[in-house]
Amino acid sequence: MSAHFTAAPTARLFGPDGPQPLGPVRAPASEPELLAAALDAAPRATFRLDPPALHLGPKQPGPAFETLTGGTTGTPRHIRRTQASWIASFEVNRATWSLGEQTRAATLGSLAHSLTLYGALEALHVGGEAHLLHGLRPDRQQQAIASRAITLLWATPSQVRLLSGPPAPGVTRLLIGGGALDAATEAHARALLPAAQIHSFYGAAETSFITLDGAPYPGVEIEIRNPDADGTGEVWLRSPYLFEGYATGPDPHRDARGFTTVGERGRLTDGNLHLAGRADRAVRIAEQTVQLEEVEAALLALPGVTEAAVLPRPDSARGTRLVAAYAGTAQLEPSALTALPPLARPRSLNRIATEAWPRRPSGKTDLAAIEVLLADEHSKEVTP
Repeated sequence: MSAHFTAAPTARLFGPDGPQPLGPVRAPASEPELLAAALDAAPRATFRLDPPALHLGPKQPGPAFETLTGGTTGTPRHIRRTQASWIASFEVNRATWSLGEQTRAATLGSLAHSLTLYGALEALHVGGEAHLLHGLRPDRQQQAIASRAITLLWATPSQVRLLSGPPAPGVTRLLIGGGALDAATEAHARALLPAAQIHSFYGAAETSFITLDGAPYPGVEIEIRNPDADGTGEVWLRSPYLFEGYATGPDPHRDARGFTTVGERGRLTDGNLHLAGRADRAVRIAEQTVQLEEVEAALLALPGVTEAAVLPRPDSARGTRLVAAYAGTAQLEPSALTALPPLARPRSLNRIATEAWPRRPSGKTDLAAIEVLLADEHSKEVTP
């Protein structure tokens, strides 16, 4: 097995406008050209896909590359990983899902996002077609998925929620990562991709796959450390798919046994991992711990809500209060929040136009930008 990325002889690359040659590219401009240039550079240099330029780093002991973290709660960071760490999981997926020349895979986001880069490189590695649909409007993306007879789609929940148009019955597998798959998003996906098996995976740019449909991905060992009374604690893992380190700044925790953590909390039940949320997004309100992701999930479950973000604010009486922003067709009233425990209910609701919803290059919500928007939105707050 090659130690660096290669495009199999049958592989074909497509951009938004059509086929893209896989040979060397002198002056990359578009994302398909960047990917072609990266493949050309893969055996001899570290590369970083960071549109609109392809940066070739110093020569490494082994073939390596850099990509970006999601950056929802902070500035995205460049991480370095070996190409072999991704190739190992390419081979797992090839065997599990019979990937090969017949595979036509599509991605929706920027190549700067590791999920997109992974999906494209895997398709080329196994000899299939990689279709990069970033840059098209969501309705045009759905049209392309149908007209190009895509069989495998990589997407985040936010990207799926934005898709619209006629069904694409050719898609037989949908892989959703980068966020929790809520019931409304799953129903929307099943309407657009009626023949697809839907797989929800959990991972991070630093770790690649951790779980697939709740169960540990092949080769991944998970430990829960410092658990509380219900077994929820820090998620630590060890696998062949871990990154080497950050391009700048200190590396994350990694112990002498090779286990690492990216700050998630969860518990193991019957071998499956149930996530509670990131440790840095847990807040104390009065004497209760509230996980902000759980409040966001409750908002996303409401009809007509397509995006949600919840932020903490100082409160003299309870220590912390919550404010929320959302996008979609809904006009939320305080009565819609009664499913949440009283202390977990946002004290204000702020609607942001879907097209103005702030996103990171990964497609995830930019919470820092939401913070700025909410600072200017006091006049539009709805207070329960």
